[in-house]
Amino acid sequence: MTHNYQTAAPARRIIAFLIDTLILGMVTVAFLFITMGKTPAKIQSSGDEGRPSLMDKYQFFAYFEPIALDERRDIYIENFLRKFSMEATVGFLIIPFLYFVLLEGMSGATIGKRLTGIRVRRKDGGKISYGTAAIRHFGRIISTLIFMLGYLLAFIDSKRQALHDKVANTMVLNKGTGI
Repeated sequence: MTHNYQTAAPARRIIAFLIDTLILGMVTVAFLFITMGKTPAKIQSSGDEGRPSLMDKYQFFAYFEPIALDERRDIYIENFLRKFSMEATVGFLIIPFLYFVLLEGMSGATIGKRLTGIRVRRKDGGKISYGTAAIRHFGRIISTLIFMLGYLLAFIDSKRQALHDKVANTMVLNKGTGI
């Protein structure tokens, strides 16, 4: 039995990655903004310096503005993780896990992959399971932690598999190819 495989071009994968990253970023920021809430009145600025800023009113801005701009951001990250450990866990671990595993397990494609016309399939071309999507997600974390080198593998591999594809025994194909 021969299969009609057409692996996705790296450019399509990069665009899908950027779309998914943008979506996850917006969802995570919205989640953190809502769950962190307003800054308690006892630690808000008195307003003596002028009109209160967003940093004075909302804890999200009070933490993330210095994380983004201050050279000693490690202190702010440590404080954020200490005070908002549950929110950080949900926002940075659980939401991405659910996004990738549910969407790829259900249809083989995240929103970014759908928009670029690609999907994740088993090496034999069949649909992946939720378990395979979970393995692929954890492989994606490894691909990211090693300075994104796991993703670069797709550029030099003959089957265009990134590290997380190899770990999960999957391929990213153009929609309409495979089984």
